[in-house]
Amino acid sequence: MQDRHNIHIALPHRPAIRSALENALRAASNLDLGKYDVTDKIDDAEVVVTDSETQLNEIGRLPEAVRFLQLIDCGSGEPNMTGDGLTVANTSSLLVDDPADWAIDQWHEIARRSSRTRQNEPSVAGIIGFGSLGFELGKRLNELGAKIWVNDIRTPEQMSFQSVGARRSSLDLLLSQSDVMFLAVHHGPTSDPLLSRRELGLIENDATVINMSGAKVVDLEAIKMLNESQDRKIDYREMPSDLGSASASRRPRAATSWVLDNLGNYALNHHPRSIVEHVTHPVAGDPAFWASRMHPRQTPV
Repeated sequence: MQDRHNIHIALPHRPAIRSALENALRAASNLDLGKYDVTDKIDDAEVVVTDSETQLNEIGRLPEAVRFLQLIDCGSGEPNMTGDGLTVANTSSLLVDDPADWAIDQWHEIARRSSRTRQNEPSVAGIIGFGSLGFELGKRLNELGAKIWVNDIRTPEQMSFQSVGARRSSLDLLLSQSDVMFLAVHHGPTSDPLLSRRELGLIENDATVINMSGAKVVDLEAIKMLNESQDRKIDYREMPSDLGSASASRRPRAATSWVLDNLGNYALNHHPRSIVEHVTHPVAGDPAFWASRMHPRQTPV
């Protein structure tokens, strides 16, 4: 590591977080950061701390000098990445409650109007993406008695989905069998979009897609076309984009502690918590997964 680290705090819309971080950095005595400063100029910064909304809308592409991006929400850091040498971490493990609350509220609202609920049949929930948020959703849906299918491009730890009563599934099977699908994936090369016309065509009539990953992972025009041309209704719902950042604003002390801990981890060359894995094909990912024909693309779209 270099002798000097420019720690950029880019939170103009989150003054409580910015103030808390600046105060904590001045008071911290256990961070092995050498010389550092807090600056609004990131041209030579090695470490950037921000939220994904600010990064996307105000920063532009990160400078090549940046080696560590710490997001204070559940974002992924794309599309403004600088290359393979950049480590990205977010605070998803800390802030999953608000997005999970929103998703479960949608589940309850759907259940109230579902004919299956009236017939005392368990609804089938499909969770696409089984990271911090997907696992939290699985726990809550399991408590509600849902039948749970899980799809992830990586291989989650076996006990993680067993503990929530979930069954691993191919994407095609999950889409064709689920009453409600929760998207909890990061946008990237394998999810641009993840649900295109082919995948959306597998969804049952009156099923619901709850998107917690941003509009780019779903072909919205395909949903519109399918609903209009095939006399069907895919109920599409998208989580407010700033919900993760709002969670951090409501918990500035916890978010600040998380960020300081990760800055210390970075300075000591330790892995940060809630590291973001930008899965690509075929460089990263689980080779057994790709060989199993469980990956999303089987035939041309």
